[in-house]
Amino acid sequence: MIKVALGQFNPELGNKKQNLNKMNQLMKNAVEQNADLILFPELSLTGCNIHAKAKKLIEPVHGESMNQMQKWCKELKIYSVFAWPELGEDGKTYNSTCLISNQGEVLGVYRKVHPWGPEKQTFFAGDAFKVFDTEIGRIGLIICYDLDFPESMRTLKVNQADIILVSTANMKPYQAYQETYLKSRSMENEIPVAICNRTGFEGDSIYFGESAIYDAFGQNYIKMGEHTGIKTVNVPIKQNLDPELQYMKNRKPDSYRDISNSRSFIQ
Repeated sequence: MIKVALGQFNPELGNKKQNLNKMNQLMKNAVEQNADLILFPELSLTGCNIHAKAKKLIEPVHGESMNQMQKWCKELKIYSVFAWPELGEDGKTYNSTCLISNQGEVLGVYRKVHPWGPEKQTFFAGDAFKVFDTEIGRIGLIICYDLDFPESMRTLKVNQADIILVSTANMKPYQAYQETYLKSRSMENEIPVAICNRTGFEGDSIYFGESAIYDAFGQNYIKMGEHTGIKTVNVPIKQNLDPELQYMKNRKPDSYRDISNSRSFIQ
């Protein structure tokens, strides 16, 4: 069982100091609710539409903002999934999340594999889905548009994740997509999934929130509204699964090779 807090809020575009303060307060609220881990929205450090200001806002893995988050995680004794525009060691910019332990240790970084539309002007794509070992379970991370691709979560499941955490900045009119994919991904992979979306708006984008948690059977544990707030839920991991389904055992990877080898559908 992992007690997960969803830290849903409206990041202020370009205001890292203000956004860090908001996250710190949500972390304190999560600790009051005895959470093991708090999940934040995509690009919660800076907001999403940073394209014109990216060079001023990007930070490396151990930049000033992450160092502050590490300090708070250690002080408050809570894990966090922190999302920010990363300056990679290769000089490229990535849309990334970082898993920080309750001792303030950086356990790993995930770079979004599937950039969405205009993001491609700013962010390079990551190239791997990663699962991180922790004292509370094996945690897989994805970001926003990654959820739309079944291969993302299936890869994490095959790599023996216990739970998948999704940071997102999902906007209207895609509410039905988010809800449908969360339920179907949790069921088809028999794994719990938590998603944290942002609120508010930037330009023409209206972010609808609806952060949620589903268990390995697709049962919804919590679904938030459109407003800033925090919800904490006990999430079961390693549930007793339906013995009749056996999805992992009955997979036929050799028959799926065209999925990864063929690019015939790219236009």
